[in-house]
Amino acid sequence: MNSFPRNFFFRLLCSPVLLSLLFACARQGSPTGGPKDTDPPEVVAEASTRNFSTRFSERRIELAFNEWVVLSDVGTQVVISPPLKKRPDITLKGKKVIVEFSKEDTLRPNTTYTINFGTAVKDFHENNPAKDLRFVFSTGDFLDSLSANGIVVDAFTSEPLENISVMLYDDFTDSVVRKEKPYYFARTDKSGQFSIQNVKEGVYKVAAIDDSSGDLKWDGQNERIGFADSLLALTDSANASLSIKLFKNQPTFRLFDNKTLRFGLVQLIYTDSPDAVAIRPETPDVRYTVEKVKDTLFVWYDMSAPAAWQLMANDDTVRVRNLSREDFLKNHALAEASAPAAASTSRRQTAPTAPAPSVTKTVSQHPTKQATISFNSILASVDTAQWLMLIDSTPFFDFSAQLDSTLPRNINVQVAWEFGKTYTLTLLPGAVTDFYGVPNADTLVRILNVYTEKQLGGLNLTVENLIPGTQYVLQLLNGTVVEEERVFDTEGTEKKLIFTNLVAAAYTARLIEDRNRNGRWDTGDYFARRQPEPIFTKKLDPLRANWEVEASMQAGEETRRNKTE
Repeated sequence: MNSFPRNFFFRLLCSPVLLSLLFACARQGSPTGGPKDTDPPEVVAEASTRNFSTRFSERRIELAFNEWVVLSDVGTQVVISPPLKKRPDITLKGKKVIVEFSKEDTLRPNTTYTINFGTAVKDFHENNPAKDLRFVFSTGDFLDSLSANGIVVDAFTSEPLENISVMLYDDFTDSVVRKEKPYYFARTDKSGQFSIQNVKEGVYKVAAIDDSSGDLKWDGQNERIGFADSLLALTDSANASLSIKLFKNQPTFRLFDNKTLRFGLVQLIYTDSPDAVAIRPETPDVRYTVEKVKDTLFVWYDMSAPAAWQLMANDDTVRVRNLSREDFLKNHALAEASAPAAASTSRRQTAPTAPAPSVTKTVSQHPTKQATISFNSILASVDTAQWLMLIDSTPFFDFSAQLDSTLPRNINVQVAWEFGKTYTLTLLPGAVTDFYGVPNADTLVRILNVYTEKQLGGLNLTVENLIPGTQYVLQLLNGTVVEEERVFDTEGTEKKLIFTNLVAAAYTARLIEDRNRNGRWDTGDYFARRQPEPIFTKKLDPLRANWEVEASMQAGEETRRNKTE
């Protein structure tokens, strides 16, 4: 009977195979793999405060869910319309979200309230947000059922904007957007869409703001704004569909900031283009010239006996520090700039004063455009006797070089370029001299490869639905660079524009309805009730080399409607 060894069972229990089987059976937990949970949490109505109820007088709302949930971004995601004086406490208890109104707050009589949770409530494991989670109640006998829907887009780019507060007011004064919270509001989603629901019948003022502060009030300066041209009348028979353009409000023109960058250069920064600013030094010994770049004036100055001095910019007095001319000239060298002067667009950007390394540059040259060379200082004179030009290694003399009258750090080189040729331009020492009498000390070489005819293409663009008697600006963009610009008036509703010798690229056409006829796009002014100038864009089919594209674009029905109002 004892045919097995005594320790057989002990050895069997200790065998690696059996131990691994026992360990696998003993492990408990969720199986690995399987489909990912994509279902959002849902409200269990039977265990929650009744939604869409009337004669509501509760101070506490409980929403029970079918799974464990978490709260996130409650401060920005939970939106209550009409807004309360004090935000209620929103907490979690088990699978419930609890909303408790402050004892200091009193609900308005005969009013429908909406609590929109946005994406604040998510499931515990996968962070799936509860879908369209809203709690609606009325303190009166019925629920208001009207709505205002629409979209908010950027006034310049027409791109939809997310998380913009769209607001309805029962106060029609312009100052209400700065002083009071709205009666109703909602925030836009990723597609720029908004929906203000359960609104009562009435007439409302409509505004939208990029509410960075979260206080539902427009700060008037830093936050963008948009508005409807007329009051919104909501009745039982009609809801509303709105399209609002958001813009940075036209600032009051003023001197925003000034800096003495170094000896010889003062920067005056304005809130808008300083076209009408007159500069006048109060010291007769000062020699100066003025350069305008976007919203900035650069005042380049020189004086034989440096001292502190003052300049007048219209009615503003700017004090300029006493700085060493000798120290400046020790470190100053006239050299080619790393980018054209016109590229300086930022309000905080200073003039490029540091010299770029003197190297040979090879660039592509358009056959119908002048070549531009930019320097790090205002230029005073050009000595073409120190300029050499070769065309395919042959000396070439039929060119001219002139200082740019509007961008005085630039020299424009005019040549009747030949397709496909290579031009080598050499500026010997002393070829140019700047405002301070400093010539270029290094030799500058630029190799210009002119496009061949087969590398270029053409575009025939028809612009339709124009308003007769209106000025337009049509810009042809290659990426963010304006390659071509046409300003035109039209007597009819259609205009055909022909572009030749275009570099092969994917272009975008941008059309501005230039209402004030200043040749550029202008933003809106909320207090003047002026909308931004209408602007329309269209991405064109890519232009291939040695090809011609036929294209059309619409100015848009909105342009015609606004013009006739």
